[in-house]
Amino acid sequence: MTTLPTPQTREELLQALAQMQGEVVTYFRKLSPEEFTRGSAEEWSPAHHLHHLTLSNAPLSQALQIPRDRLGRRGGGRASRSYLDIRDRYREALAGGARASGRYVPDPQADQATLVEEYAGATAAVRTALAGWTDADLDRFALTHPVLGELSVREMLLFTLYHNQHHLGGVKASLEQA
Repeated sequence: MTTLPTPQTREELLQALAQMQGEVVTYFRKLSPEEFTRGSAEEWSPAHHLHHLTLSNAPLSQALQIPRDRLGRRGGGRASRSYLDIRDRYREALAGGARASGRYVPDPQADQATLVEEYAGATAAVRTALAGWTDADLDRFALTHPVLGELSVREMLLFTLYHNQHHLGGVKASLEQA
């Protein structure tokens, strides 16, 4: 997996998200059908991971399209945390037992090509919605993450970037061990 720079600005986030989408799409398209479906609900297959990423990205694109006056404002006036801070918080939550639940639990029913296209569409929609935001608004408004709680919009985007990298890395490691 390519090591991405740690983005800060809206433009850097857009670039990093596009690069990540390209890497994920390219990798999952190259898998054989057997590799793509190897797994179960307990031990996720690559198809499960990809569907989970689609389920995770889609609500973010919707949230980014909500009028700002209907979004929560961040309290406390603190600066948004960095990519590394968000990554570390998420890793701690996983180590503490956090797992996908509810609408984020994958159940991939479509074929490989369809799942890849659905993912590409969901991540492209995040970037399209992000294009209408200013850097200041990324820090001013908040969204609620199901595990990490309230995050600035910038922090949610940093989480999304890491989350995609995390799952891509997990799939690669799992298939290398097989």
